[in-house]
Amino acid sequence: MGLFSWLWGKKPARTVPASVTAPRARSGAAEPKADTAFPDAELVARLFYLKLFNAKAYPSTHDGNLRPVEAEWLAARDEDLKRTPTQLTQLVPRLPAVLPRLMTALNDTDTPIRSLTELIESDPIIATQVLRLINSPAMRVRREQVTSLDQAVLLLGFSGMREVVSAAMFSPIGKLDQISGAHPLLIHDIWPISLRAANALRQGLKSKSAPADAPEGTAAFELYLSVLIEHTGLIALVRQKPLTGPDCTPAYLDALRRLVPAYSARIAEAWALSPGAIALMRQPDPAREPYRQAARYFSTACALNRRGYLDPAQFLHLCRQLPPYASDWHEICVGSVGDTGDAE
Repeated sequence: MGLFSWLWGKKPARTVPASVTAPRARSGAAEPKADTAFPDAELVARLFYLKLFNAKAYPSTHDGNLRPVEAEWLAARDEDLKRTPTQLTQLVPRLPAVLPRLMTALNDTDTPIRSLTELIESDPIIATQVLRLINSPAMRVRREQVTSLDQAVLLLGFSGMREVVSAAMFSPIGKLDQISGAHPLLIHDIWPISLRAANALRQGLKSKSAPADAPEGTAAFELYLSVLIEHTGLIALVRQKPLTGPDCTPAYLDALRRLVPAYSARIAEAWALSPGAIALMRQPDPAREPYRQAARYFSTACALNRRGYLDPAQFLHLCRQLPPYASDWHEICVGSVGDTGDAE
């Protein structure tokens, strides 16, 4: 049975004509057939949640009903949302104590770069992670190793530094223990998916193929932040003993997915993220949501490809239909397999 009939009844898959301009397969790799089918963004998201929670395939038709135990679990999570944002942060791994001061500095474009550097240096763990990220293939700062924060500042400036510092600062949320019943590998892909998506988007917005009206400055940073932490809610939810296994209904998985942005936005409030970044998670902006969707689609598909749930031909064709500014994203995924390309 094919991927698509297995996942969602007989829903047709998309195909890409041979004429589409796109990233080519790496040297030595066979060029896939032009009519290779690939899943759209909704199918990719469904497949990820199915595999993450070890659920069975969606039936071709379903009544949308929840099991009583599912309704009870979801009701409890709705009640959690009524807690204060600070209380909700207890559902995710603890972040550095310097977080409030760093977020204040990052949100203010008038922050002196020396002040930002001193704040980073005040937390050796963040300082180390910043250099690690800068030197990872995903950030692509330069071929030679960056060995100091001062050197990083000269290369990246304030705009680039605040993106890297944000990624370093929030990386502890990805430290998850094994969750009973959840996929033992995909559970550890949640944070890397967000980080990879944010880095791909950062690279795309700065490429020559970016639209003339692409977000810049503060708008671009808010977009980057909203993608970087949009799975925070999922991390919080999987730490609340979610229901897993073949008895999970499609209605339960869909409802769980809908809870994620609400949780992420509430937790972001406690972390003092900019209102603009929080708004992007809570209420999609028609002008900027397509950028978030493309990055999310690509990065989730990359994780599924790496775990063997999406074959290389499907993934390549999927990347080929992404916007022009995403022409290098395929290589971000396949070019960093086996290394720390995502700073995972």
